[in-house]
Amino acid sequence: MEELDYRFENLLADPAEWGQGYPPLAQEPVFRVRVDGGPAERQALATVCESTSLFGYWERSLTGLESDRTYTVEVLCRPEGFDASRARQAVLIAGPKERFHQQLDAAGTRDGWEVLRRSFSGSDATEGMSLRLYSGWALGEVRWSECRLYDVTDAPGNLPYKVAVVSGNPIDPGSPADCADFYCEKLDVAATSRPDIVCLPELINVKGLPDEMGLFAEPVPGPTTWRLAEKAREHGFYVAVSVREQAEDRVYNTGVLIDRHGGFVGKYRKTHLPAGEGLTKGLAPGHEYPIFHTDFGKVAFMICYDGHFPEVSRILALKGAGLILFPNMGDNRDGGAVWDSVVRTRAVDNQVAIAASLNNGRSRIVAQTGAILAESEEKGSVIWADIDPDLTISDFTGLPLGRRYDLIRRADTFGPLTQGTAENLEV
Repeated sequence: MEELDYRFENLLADPAEWGQGYPPLAQEPVFRVRVDGGPAERQALATVCESTSLFGYWERSLTGLESDRTYTVEVLCRPEGFDASRARQAVLIAGPKERFHQQLDAAGTRDGWEVLRRSFSGSDATEGMSLRLYSGWALGEVRWSECRLYDVTDAPGNLPYKVAVVSGNPIDPGSPADCADFYCEKLDVAATSRPDIVCLPELINVKGLPDEMGLFAEPVPGPTTWRLAEKAREHGFYVAVSVREQAEDRVYNTGVLIDRHGGFVGKYRKTHLPAGEGLTKGLAPGHEYPIFHTDFGKVAFMICYDGHFPEVSRILALKGAGLILFPNMGDNRDGGAVWDSVVRTRAVDNQVAIAASLNNGRSRIVAQTGAILAESEEKGSVIWADIDPDLTISDFTGLPLGRRYDLIRRADTFGPLTQGTAENLEV
């Protein structure tokens, strides 16, 4: 993860400027200054809990903020013998009556420390602004270091990027080459919108072919993906696609990402297989959720049936994906009635954009807010939309939600998610 490259105020230059406190229904922990307890033996603030009923915070006022400027607060955090899934949050508090709380978002790691970060407008601080570093409800120690205030008013933001989605499949193709011809023509159409990435539907090299025995499965790279790579290089965009892959003695449903120069970035093998793939055909499942780096941000795949399981999109979001590529035959549960609500909910729950390319012609491009940016019911259509990577839904106060939930999630309570169904059922 990147370190901000701007001048900053070191909020930990004088620990005496920090006070301590705790909420009225909690018990006060022990607060200490660790002179060399931070990265590179810099200073750190420590909250020590010798009981699970202790919970408190360090606090420092932020002064000299100008209403027409934009700022970013960044803090490094590291639990020491402290369950990392328990409470530790950095929060901006504005107004004498704690008018609102802006929780810092998870922003990756640096040298083994968690990075928490939040940007805000100086106009929010007209009644005073302070930074609080909360931790507790567990045994051990939490250390806070590298507390910085940046003025980012003139810093460039993340640039929007354009996504195109192709739906449908060829009628009565005679070979995978016929399928490739169909999608190469659609890529030419998509190129007119000058997209950064184009997402194609599911299993494009075999859809419509009698492939019960996997006769048309091919390696990756292989004939179909090489054809798509030529188009990616010709038009200068990324291509995302699902194909039936032959890999040694196994056959997979594989998502492939090709870059602007026709290079192969990587692949994802569908992890959740319906009976029609896994049981009756014998496709093998994948076991990993890779994240792919592009020149406009991090992307990831889920393929068709994967979308029925909310854990898949959550894992991808937790690993940093800003865009989920979603090749999909079609979600016909309850006659297709749940499709729109499912894909929009996946986007909102995880604050990710989703590009859903469907063989049955119900493609969608969905923003992080759940808004449908583009859609088409027509098979063979090409749609596109601009994605704002900084877009986020607002909370009840109207403030941006961002990745706040990543820090509030009680992962220590999620054990049943990693167990089998039988282990969770009570007899």
